[in-house]
Amino acid sequence: MGLDEALVVAGHPDAFDLEPVAPVEPGTVWAVDGGSCTVADGRSFQVAAFRAARVRFEDGQTVDVDRPQLDVRAVAPEEMARLARATLTELCGSEPERLPELPRPVDALREWAEWGAVGRTVREASSGDLVLVDGSLHGGPLVPQQIVHRVHEEAVARGVSLAGVVKASTLYWGRNAPLVTLLKRRGDREVGPARWAARISTDPVFGRLYVGDIFVAHLAPTATHAFRVDVARGPAPALEVLGRLAGLAGRSGVRGLPLPLARAHQAARVTGYDVVDVRRAFREALSRRGMAEGDVELLFQDFHEVLNR
Repeated sequence: MGLDEALVVAGHPDAFDLEPVAPVEPGTVWAVDGGSCTVADGRSFQVAAFRAARVRFEDGQTVDVDRPQLDVRAVAPEEMARLARATLTELCGSEPERLPELPRPVDALREWAEWGAVGRTVREASSGDLVLVDGSLHGGPLVPQQIVHRVHEEAVARGVSLAGVVKASTLYWGRNAPLVTLLKRRGDREVGPARWAARISTDPVFGRLYVGDIFVAHLAPTATHAFRVDVARGPAPALEVLGRLAGLAGRSGVRGLPLPLARAHQAARVTGYDVVDVRRAFREALSRRGMAEGDVELLFQDFHEVLNR
């Protein structure tokens, strides 16, 4: 369907309606985010570490944080193809028609872990809950649309609302102008410090390719950022879901981002200390297997690091 290609539609940023968003009680909200890092790059293979974290928010507070240990994998092209087929078959419910290109295996492992966690969360959530995804509901080149549609169908069947919030949007107007930033500036000029949302998926092509609608939303009156927000078709109207997000946006230390997503990001991120610990454990494992220290240094040496000292 051309989902791996850029979707281009006619339009102008001034033509989108800025609709007011009224905050409402958020109820029970789940949020999923992932973190990853490259532990070592042996050129012909990489060692990656990743995890997907989850939080649950209800009664005005975070009641559960799931921060699993880092999953560490050594991946070469042949191993990555085998892993991709097994993982995507599980996530899709059947073997995918084709495997995606995997120029960034670390990103692929993280995104697959995130969507696995999203699927589990939808199955554990109760009717009326809202599940937030870090990122779009498009899936992107690394996540086949079968996965997104499967999760969406389960959410609809269970009465669960599904939305994605994109922290770094790739929506553009023209060739290079960031659409989210343009609409944020327009909102500052026209409506001032207020909550608003602009539905940008007005072209009929979006209805054929996406599981819901795409908005640019300013969720807190004094927030310095607006975000792309994807709201899936489901048990609640899109404006109601946006109102629940607005009810959460003012509580975050990063104003404008719903609090559960901010907490999920903090739980998922791989800190510098995490990287040092994993790299130390990996080097010790190589030494126990008989690799000399000099060989370890030679295998994973990056001359950029030498120049940067």
